Amino acid sequence: MYLSAERLAIANRTVQETFEQTSIAWQAIPRWDTGDPGQARVRGDVVNNPDPNAALPALVSATVDFDVTLAQAIAPIPDSLLARVTAMTVELAAKVDDAVIPALRKAGTPDLPLNDATPDTVVGSLIDARVRVEKAGYRASSCLITTTAGLKVVSTLVSGVPGTEVLFGPPNINSLHRAEVVETTPPAKKFAQGILLGRRQRIPHGRAVDASPGEEPVDLAVSVFPSLEVVGDTTAGTIAVSVRIRYAVRIKDVGGIVALIKP
Repeated sequence: MYLSAERLAIANRTVQETFEQTSIAWQAIPRWDTGDPGQARVRGDVVNNPDPNAALPALVSATVDFDVTLAQAIAPIPDSLLARVTAMTVELAAKVDDAVIPALRKAGTPDLPLNDATPDTVVGSLIDARVRVEKAGYRASSCLITTTAGLKVVSTLVSGVPGTEVLFGPPNINSLHRAEVVETTPPAKKFAQGILLGRRQRIPHGRAVDASPGEEPVDLAVSVFPSLEVVGDTTAGTIAVSVRIRYAVRIKDVGGIVALIKP
């Protein structure tokens, strides 16, 4: 046994807490437990023009492999082990975000132009996005996931006040996340500067964990929650471990998602 049951439980709790604190997808998108770690596919539950021949969403694994020393594993206090686990969990969260967020537009979500000429045009563009998701029934406050460039646009000073404090009221946005990658292969060579997620429930910023996934346009089906896996010893005398997650992105209603592109 490389790690005691107590030490493994502490490490797993660190993985779960760190992942929740650092993953945009985990904070912004509701999730549900499939109950079967070995499950390969999940039902689609598509409500917007479902295709009877569409493939069911496949569960995919994301892992970050690393080694820990025996001294880290059996030290009287777990600080060194937890520092290593925390750093690797941050990498896992980034890997999941880089896969999940671009998938939101690949599903055929509608595009709307984001006119960033002035604060007034920014508000107008965001209101247009609000109208789009409200027509699909998502009238609660929305979530905006944007790039660094997009964050600078919505943070422009308006009468000496950051734009995020005055621009998000009319568009009904209560949650803003900055992502490294919003999409990887944009259609028509126009990169999206942001993804607006409409919502039916009133979800506070970063608290999608408390929301019911069945009511939202997109959710995550999770068969293996963020956790630590002990693989075994290596030829170098260290212990091979991994932080992992197994999940599927389910986009059930593209009417509740809008991609904001620069015209």
